[in-house]
Amino acid sequence: MVGGTILHRESRVSKSSSQRTHKVGMAKGKLLLFLLAFAVAQAVSDAEKTVTLRWCVTSQAEKAWCVQLGQALIKHTRIQLNCVHLNGIIECIKGIKDKKADAVTLGSEDIFLAGRHPHKLTPIAGEYDGKDQQHQDSCSYAVSVTKATTSFNLKSLRGKKSCHPGVGKTMGWDLPIGALLHLGFLKWGGPTEGRVEKAVSRLFSGSCAPGAKSVTALDQQSSKNLCSLCKGTANHRCTTSANEPYFNLAGAFKCLEDGAGQVAFVKHSTVLARTTELQRANYRLLCRDGNRARVSRYKTCNIAPVSPHAVVARSGEKATKDAILTFLKQAQKLFGEDGEHKSEFRLFGEKRSQVNNPMFRDSTRAVFRLPPLSDYRSYLGSKFVLALEHLSGMEKTGPLRWCCIGDAERQKCDTWDPSKRKLLCVSATSIEGCIWKIKIREADAMTLDGGYVYAAGKCGLVPVMSEYYNNDRTCKNQKANTPGSYRAVAVVKKSNPRLNLKNLAGKKTCHTGVNRTAGWTIPVGRLVSSGDIGACDVVGEAAAFFGSSCAPGAPKSSSLCQLCAGEAGQSVGTRREHKCEANANERYFGYTGAFRCLVEGGDVAFVNDKTVLENTDGANRASWAQNLRSSDFKLLCPDGSQAPVAQHDSCNLATVPGHAVVSRAAMKRAVRTFLEASQKDFGSSGKKIAIFSMFSSNGYKGRDLLFKDSTQCLIPVQSNNYWQFLGGKYVEVLESLNTCGPSELVETCEFDVCKVPKKYFKL
Repeated sequence: MVGGTILHRESRVSKSSSQRTHKVGMAKGKLLLFLLAFAVAQAVSDAEKTVTLRWCVTSQAEKAWCVQLGQALIKHTRIQLNCVHLNGIIECIKGIKDKKADAVTLGSEDIFLAGRHPHKLTPIAGEYDGKDQQHQDSCSYAVSVTKATTSFNLKSLRGKKSCHPGVGKTMGWDLPIGALLHLGFLKWGGPTEGRVEKAVSRLFSGSCAPGAKSVTALDQQSSKNLCSLCKGTANHRCTTSANEPYFNLAGAFKCLEDGAGQVAFVKHSTVLARTTELQRANYRLLCRDGNRARVSRYKTCNIAPVSPHAVVARSGEKATKDAILTFLKQAQKLFGEDGEHKSEFRLFGEKRSQVNNPMFRDSTRAVFRLPPLSDYRSYLGSKFVLALEHLSGMEKTGPLRWCCIGDAERQKCDTWDPSKRKLLCVSATSIEGCIWKIKIREADAMTLDGGYVYAAGKCGLVPVMSEYYNNDRTCKNQKANTPGSYRAVAVVKKSNPRLNLKNLAGKKTCHTGVNRTAGWTIPVGRLVSSGDIGACDVVGEAAAFFGSSCAPGAPKSSSLCQLCAGEAGQSVGTRREHKCEANANERYFGYTGAFRCLVEGGDVAFVNDKTVLENTDGANRASWAQNLRSSDFKLLCPDGSQAPVAQHDSCNLATVPGHAVVSRAAMKRAVRTFLEASQKDFGSSGKKIAIFSMFSSNGYKGRDLLFKDSTQCLIPVQSNNYWQFLGGKYVEVLESLNTCGPSELVETCEFDVCKVPKKYFKL
């Protein structure tokens, strides 16, 4: 249905259609044979390949165990395990960064430290202890617990008495204190205001926080208050030893149990282990949102989940990551719980060494790989990371950070606010990279087309404002909430009258970019719907269906990149940097880029309804577009005909939602406020448009930079979810293109480390 239903199943009974189907079938057959041959060759190659890995250990006893593992491995595999002894976890982290070692297993707080600048290590695989097989949960949970007879919540802790396992303990100190800071329930101005322990001592009327009296530079009154509830005698009082009855997790719960304190910060399993099912009715958990819950609700009512130990390595080194996963796979296959040669060596379990937890924790039963884009933030989770950042005084507010793709966008963004007081510009090499930066709070906002709004939504981001293109009445009505929309079209040269939407097989196609709406999702979605290409491996199937193409973001070895040109200023056909990258550094990226691809050698371009008019009849003064006339191009219609470019209302592939600015839900108000104020100055009718124009790319090397150049204004988006903004029919198209699995970005965003799917245990 033209301009209506996005997907339209065509009848394919003509002779030419049958020929096309035969051709596509042959192409698919060749592709499958090639992939099969490649897989066999790769399997043989992997079996013969020698893998060398340097593991960091922190004691001679651990090194001795590591050496034994290496000797056991070499009997059965071609894995060379070298054991590097460094003095402590911190030295191991530094050693891996400096390439003295390759891997080490770390706990959650050390993963946080290792992931941050300057080390920038990343988790590769997690440990699974299998204790909670009933619920398939691999996480622990930091909780705040009180007696059921009390009535206060997490927001009203001031003046209460608190029990902690010890100062600096993850579950009972770092996470709850960091979370209270993040939530605003505890006030502290950072290290310049003195120790955070002093702020904690002012919040509670009394505490038992073992170790507080040994904290350096803490005033006597604060130390006294933090130790006031402790029960140890003489010099043992408030110490981090068994001589202090309220030390450690069990001690902190006993402090609450005895009535000394009113709230205890412990691990969820501490409560479960020290109470019967009947006794648990006497306690309540305090939730982050101010509610209270039964202790069995710890998964939804907690301070933060705590991810299991993980193997970390330098980020961005695929060869090292592959070596680690190969080592873990083979070691587990040979010496794991069900290992073929576990009688020779035990990889996991207690009493396997003279030292506790050599290389892996004694409680570990298996290891699981992580999704491809994982980093320390995604592995640890936002609750954990935010708590530690606030505890360290790292979390600071500042200017809004806009994420840019490519040099041209960055140049325009830097001009937006030269003072850098309200806006900072950050860069990524791809749209996926920008979405990830916003998710992990290294950036705050960017504009995306519908296909990427979908991916961003899967990563927890929300639409904030929508671009509007149709007329200026809506822009003048500040209360309007009409979402922007545009039409996806297929454009050909007038000199190619026989080309239509039913004979695209083998044609040279020009796409705005993989996963972008008009240039990829709509035209490729039609082919999936009609059965011309399969829903699994859509990129590979599209490559087999089309001829040489340019679809920025496709694998560079694919035929979908053959037509791409790379950097402007270099001749087509030469080897060049940035070829097929999904950013403005690729000459044929985006709407104008795809249209230029058509002009300079393609058969058909998939763009939006305004692209031709924006680049012909003198509208684009670039040398390649100077002599182009709109009458020299035609649109391809769903019924197989062609039409003039002005008839896009009746001849189009679909009407789709406009581009939208996205951000994290917590930043939605701030981003909207900034943009509304900014477009008053720099929008289409802005007071300061002579200084800077938000919706124009004139003067920069590119088109549609930061926003589409056809944008007339930004309209607030009221909904907080991507599917309401995009509409059900369009979401169905996107889901159909992800039938056999999500993209790497979406896979990583949707991965739940607390409930690991079985497939990740297949290393």
